[in-house]
Amino acid sequence: MTQPTVRLSMLLLAGLFSSQLAAQTNTLPPDTNRILPVPPVLRIPEAKIPVRLEQVSLKTQISGSQARSVIELSFYNPNERALEGQLEFPLAHGQSVSGFALDIDGKLRQAVVVEKDRGQQVFEDISRTRVDPALLEVTRGNQYRLRIYPLPAKGKRTVQLQIDQTLIANQTGQYLFRAPLQFGMLAGKLDARIQIEGIGARQIQLRSVQNDVHKLDENSQSVISWQAKDVHPQAGLLELLVPAKTEPTTSYASFNNQHYFYAEVPVTAMNSPRPAPKKILILWDASGSGAQRQHEKEFALLDQYLRKLGDVDVELKLVREQAENTVQFKVRGGQWDSMRSTLQQVVYDGASNAAAYAIPPGNQLALLFSDGIMNWGKDSLLKVLGSARIPVYSIVASPASDLPALRAISESGGAQVLDLQQQDTQQALRALTSQALHLLQVKGNAVTQIVSASVYPQQGRWRIAGILSSAQSDLQLEWQQADGQRRSSSLKLAIPAKNENSDLAVRRWAELRLAQLMQDSETQRGAIRRLGQQFNLPTTETSLIVLDTVADYVRFEITPPDELRASYDKLLAQKVATQTKDQINQLDKVRERFEKKVAWWEKDFPKDTPALPKPVPVSATGMAPAAAERSIAMPRVLSAPAPAAVAMNSFAVADESKAAAKSLTPGATGSVNSPSIQLKKWEPDAAYYRRLQAASANDMYRIYLDEKPSYQNSSAFFLDAADLFLERGQTNLGLRILSNLAEMQMENRQILRLLAYRLVQAKRPELAVPVLQTVLRLSPNEPQSYRDLGLALAAAGQPQAAIDQLWQVVSRPWHDRFADIELIALAELNAILAQAGNQQLDISRMDKRLLRNLPLDIRAVLSWDADNTDIDLWVTDPNGEKTYYGHPLSYQGGSLSRDFTGGYGPEEFSLKIAKPGTYRVETQFFGHNQQLIAGAITLMLRLSTKFGQADQQDQYITVRLDKQKDKVLIGEFVVPERTFSANP
Repeated sequence: MTQPTVRLSMLLLAGLFSSQLAAQTNTLPPDTNRILPVPPVLRIPEAKIPVRLEQVSLKTQISGSQARSVIELSFYNPNERALEGQLEFPLAHGQSVSGFALDIDGKLRQAVVVEKDRGQQVFEDISRTRVDPALLEVTRGNQYRLRIYPLPAKGKRTVQLQIDQTLIANQTGQYLFRAPLQFGMLAGKLDARIQIEGIGARQIQLRSVQNDVHKLDENSQSVISWQAKDVHPQAGLLELLVPAKTEPTTSYASFNNQHYFYAEVPVTAMNSPRPAPKKILILWDASGSGAQRQHEKEFALLDQYLRKLGDVDVELKLVREQAENTVQFKVRGGQWDSMRSTLQQVVYDGASNAAAYAIPPGNQLALLFSDGIMNWGKDSLLKVLGSARIPVYSIVASPASDLPALRAISESGGAQVLDLQQQDTQQALRALTSQALHLLQVKGNAVTQIVSASVYPQQGRWRIAGILSSAQSDLQLEWQQADGQRRSSSLKLAIPAKNENSDLAVRRWAELRLAQLMQDSETQRGAIRRLGQQFNLPTTETSLIVLDTVADYVRFEITPPDELRASYDKLLAQKVATQTKDQINQLDKVRERFEKKVAWWEKDFPKDTPALPKPVPVSATGMAPAAAERSIAMPRVLSAPAPAAVAMNSFAVADESKAAAKSLTPGATGSVNSPSIQLKKWEPDAAYYRRLQAASANDMYRIYLDEKPSYQNSSAFFLDAADLFLERGQTNLGLRILSNLAEMQMENRQILRLLAYRLVQAKRPELAVPVLQTVLRLSPNEPQSYRDLGLALAAAGQPQAAIDQLWQVVSRPWHDRFADIELIALAELNAILAQAGNQQLDISRMDKRLLRNLPLDIRAVLSWDADNTDIDLWVTDPNGEKTYYGHPLSYQGGSLSRDFTGGYGPEEFSLKIAKPGTYRVETQFFGHNQQLIAGAITLMLRLSTKFGQADQQDQYITVRLDKQKDKVLIGEFVVPERTFSANP
């Protein structure tokens, strides 16, 4: 099956992604030195035939420095099955999505705001029922992800996006707007209309590679229009240069009984030279994402700056998941060839760790070359650099960046963010070599909650918003010049008697307030969530969602768009009135099932060899009739099954076990008289792996770097390569390679889970803990998030925090698809308590009826990395009897947890007293119901002997299954001869 990834460099591209250019004439080509955004990516891995973009409609309204674009995209799915599409796109600074809509029954339905984790839960629950949800999410770095289901088979789907943008004036007093009409794929039909208020058509400079773009005057505005068919990639360039106003501008709007204003106030820049430093520090982000920066623009700025300084000592610090040793350079006469050569040879690999950015002493000024997005370790960049005692200039040269955090770091020390997407080299150099005036305070009578875009004027303007408690007020601005003198100005605010009540002022206040909160996003999560909910904004804590029916909104108690509100209120009242008051308490449910597990554990099962059972007819799949049908729930048996009751196919041939043992890894865990674990080393069938495997230790990293560009988006590549490096003792490089998973598909919880599992497997649980804390923040609705974090905390030596997380799994109600996870987590919680020794752990919040350790001889737990996927765990004992979903209790008492058919697992095999002999552990990829699944499924297994006892031994292994029905031998438990007792 082909798995195409369709790249679109359309939609929100160009103009919406970049707002400013140097003034040029109509006939000049585009400015190729500007940073263009990363093209949006439409991911539809299950599409055999690429989805087509049939039609694009763009309507843009420009008023002063504000632009609002409404884009409609119509997709056609030529495949025979419905698909889920996932559109990923970054927005530039000053741009935001203010709304989106999805066609439902031929009409566009507007999205409503929902808490981010709840939106994800609702989308996935609804999509399992094969109806129409759509979800828009935003991640760090102003990156957006739009999920749509379904793209109907042989059918069309229309999505509408509304993008707001603040245009930036260039040095010649012009705003640039670049229309989002450049495509990475053929667009069947295009219809674009751009209206500019208060500006005549002759005042607008127009650039386009097309000849059929029309410019005309229409009433008090100018209109740019373009209609075309079969618009090819790179053929959609359309740019406008619009004169900027030089006088102060104000806008007013009312919302929820409050009056908002937004003002742009011109100020004359009076900068003075900054004293030249004698020693500077360069913090250079060498993580994997650092390769996406436009280094030629960074080098151009460095070249001009070092030439201007002439003689200066430079300390260079390369930073990834950890920092390299600093290197000292002496720049004389502006010559920095040696340092340039070093920077040009930097290897961009690994994650971004804020702690590695600590500033060494002895420097007078720092230059930070980074996107500011941290994804490794527990610290934030603001925490590490926010208290720096020297100015830290942040140089941004990539489309996706954490500008609010970088601005907080720079401005707190008297420096600035130099955004090379918005500034040319000379503008950035002037900012770097001068001390600018900066805003000290803004106040006014009857004005509250004032926010500003920056403490420094942007292109000669203060941008300020606030809330008015009366119709008129005087706004006082006070700033300090570079020479230390203070200046002030005032601006009269007056709400017009006939205010058009555009939402501009409301939107700008919300955007500026959000940027302020995002400077320290981790501690301001609640405030960010409330702001998103109040103003219907997608943020890092809120998303926008569209559901199919009123019943869906009622089911999840999400307030719908206005046109559905009356029906929603009526149905919601009926739902509340009919809800049962006699729901069984979650802990009572768990206690009832736990008592059955205790009864199983206390029962003495036979350890002899059972009589050969009578043959049972099997299906073509080789399974007993009941087991062959996965929709039929298999009953759990809590007494020893009679031999004749077991299907013939539950018994394997003993010789098969002996033959398989030859392929197992020699050496085992455990003592002579204890069960041991022998793992079957799993190796991928990939050319890159064989090449790395054959390489010498000195050549391995060079070969890895050579192969890496071909597998940039493959989690399997980094996992396999890291395994080899760790196996051969190159731990630091192995962890660096593994950390690349944190750089992939930001906020992809499946990849982050996989990364954390591998870190625990590599005996670095302290690195896994912050990764799993991020997973928990992303998916608090999934019990695996709490369980995974709890187990990592336990491995990291934090038993109290571990049992607190595991208790969340036990005590909270979960969806039925998370079968038996409470009992699995409870077993792990009790094992931690039993192994705590003399440590006093707080169990006051826990139900004492559930606190009983049930130690086991052998235990196997299987998890995997893809939702809506069915992976099966099989264990064959020395009798040749297979315990699996169709036969969950063996003759000698081996017990398998309920079949996990719709999630990430876990599935658990438990055996209290193991009969001597060999136990084969296998897995099978039964199937999936996942639209975005691509490639292999990664399985993580934890095999334990003496579980819940002081001498517990654990082994971890990770394997991949490429195709449905794939089966793989994981390993074996080998139990020596011994004398049995009532308890292990």
